[in-house]
Amino acid sequence: MKVANKVTKLGLVFGLAAVLSACGGAPSDEDVRKALEEQIQSDMNQVTGSLKGTGLDGAMDGMMPKIDNISSQGCEKADNDIYNCTVEATMTVMGMQQTNMQEVSFKKNKAGEWKVVR
Repeated sequence: MKVANKVTKLGLVFGLAAVLSACGGAPSDEDVRKALEEQIQSDMNQVTGSLKGTGLDGAMDGMMPKIDNISSQGCEKADNDIYNCTVEATMTVMGMQQTNMQEVSFKKNKAGEWKVVR
């Protein structure tokens, strides 16, 4: 019985440590990818939405970039809980694949989701 209690306590300690480590620190690669994909989709929706009814909206579909890969190359803490991350993005634009490196800033919103800060 004592062994079971010790194992249970040890499990709780490890579980709590995992939860606490997930609460703080820089965004993970998955967090960076998700936040950037959401921001890019929002930006693309604004562009294509403004073209609706002009006859250009169909032509723009082939010109819009397709994201092939997004990966974080490291993040550093800045002021006010903002993290500046170097991001490598590979995308296809008008049939040509391009890879770019750029610094992007991220901050958690009140719901705990990482968002791009401009």
